[in-house]
Amino acid sequence: MKEEFEFMKEKATDFYRYALLAIKDKKYYISALHFEQSAQLYLKYTLALLLGDFPKTHSLNKLLNLIIKSTKNKKISKNLEKFKEKWQEIIFDLEEAYFTSRYFPVEFPRDKILKMQKFVDELRKNLKTLWT
Repeated sequence: MKEEFEFMKEKATDFYRYALLAIKDKKYYISALHFEQSAQLYLKYTLALLLGDFPKTHSLNKLLNLIIKSTKNKKISKNLEKFKEKWQEIIFDLEEAYFTSRYFPVEFPRDKILKMQKFVDELRKNLKTLWT
């Protein structure tokens, strides 16, 4: 089953790499969008492994909540709850980036983008514990 969803993890990694390239080009709105897509795909990949499918929502909050509810490991669940609480502002910003960076003339400051990068790094690290 894991192989069936492996493409999602690969695409998440690709979006992450493109976000880094956009930072170098100072295209921060594109970085924000790519970091959001990376996070969304890592979350959906994890749900696919846990449930055999994934919801068609774009909400990082909803996806993270579903993982927290779906994991049977209480320690991991608690860690993800704390993680979500710690990063709530950045999660909100990434969810906004999903729409605004495509449809509106919005910019994100570099320091916010670097926080988004750190969020995705920590998200991937936390989710990896569920990928085995």
